[in-house]
Amino acid sequence: MLTLILVRHAKTEQLAFNSSKTDFERKLKPRGFTDTELVADDLIRKGIKLDLIITSKAIRADQTATLFANKLDIQDNKIIREQFIYDGYTTTDFITYLSQFKKEYATIMVVGHNPEIAMMAINITDSNYLDFPTTATAVISFDVENWKDINAREGKLEWLITPKVLK
Repeated sequence: MLTLILVRHAKTEQLAFNSSKTDFERKLKPRGFTDTELVADDLIRKGIKLDLIITSKAIRADQTATLFANKLDIQDNKIIREQFIYDGYTTTDFITYLSQFKKEYATIMVVGHNPEIAMMAINITDSNYLDFPTTATAVISFDVENWKDINAREGKLEWLITPKVLK
């Protein structure tokens, strides 16, 4: 069995109208740090152990991924930073990307952005709608041995964790 954990980045600062900062450069707000810790603690309580984290290269997603890595004892060399997670992708693109990973990576976390990350959670499970606020985390299992064998609509949503529920 393989497990895919889809995470929307944590709460971020707003993009100010007169700022020279780009969307890509937005950073986490203090609440983003505490929300990520809450969700990470819940994953630990559930017995989740990560093998790999894939994250958007956007600062807010990378910060979120790094917080999860620190809390869940993942070394930096087990974090892959991918531009396409920021730029947008289709379900087929996403599944094709995951197919390259070996079965030793039994649990992979992907940290991304809405609307894509929520759409992936819907498209790879049999869900019709999932509310995906910041730091929402979908834990999805696949009854297969290899990442190349996962398909859309075949994942089972085990948990949908949101900070609001944990507070």
